[in-house]
Amino acid sequence: MMVSLIFFSLGNPGPINRHSTGHYILKQLEEGFDAPPMTRKKKYSISRVDNVFFVRSNSYMNDSGALLRSFLTEEHVRQCVVVVVYDDFELNMPKVRLQQFKRNESHNGIKSVAQVLNSLAIQGYKLGVGIGPKPVGASKDAMASWVLSKFSREENELLETSMQYVYKYVHEIIEREGDIGDCGKLNATITKAMSES
Repeated sequence: MMVSLIFFSLGNPGPINRHSTGHYILKQLEEGFDAPPMTRKKKYSISRVDNVFFVRSNSYMNDSGALLRSFLTEEHVRQCVVVVVYDDFELNMPKVRLQQFKRNESHNGIKSVAQVLNSLAIQGYKLGVGIGPKPVGASKDAMASWVLSKFSREENELLETSMQYVYKYVHEIIEREGDIGDCGKLNATITKAMSES
């Protein structure tokens, strides 16, 4: 049985900002893979190319886990690997990093997805797209305003470089049929390939 590869983006509804970087990246992936236009369901939107699914949540970040569960149930997805595409404020632009989920996640969307994946015993990874550098010494309110702010023109250019990293990761994940192995080794391989290109 072929493993389904789910690329699931996190973000909030509305215009693209730092916190919705995952949605922007997923849209670029759809276009890059010539995926059909997304079909909008109530809780999520979906596009598919063979065993590869591009799935976008249609609600707020904190609801991401419940939306992922709805997708898996309604689309009858059984054997799968889930890769969550999201904004990583701990990474500076244009860095991208693939990781396994940690026990204590600080990102609310990631936290809710991790809980669902654990409860369903599904293998999952997080593909963090850097949106930093984050403000130094910012208050909680200032940090919230920053993650909801739009990118500058210069940052949008850096996001295009981020996209080149993302394509390399996604092609590699598909090539390996979701059997990623050591994330650290894959990160090092892709960083090296990007520095040589």
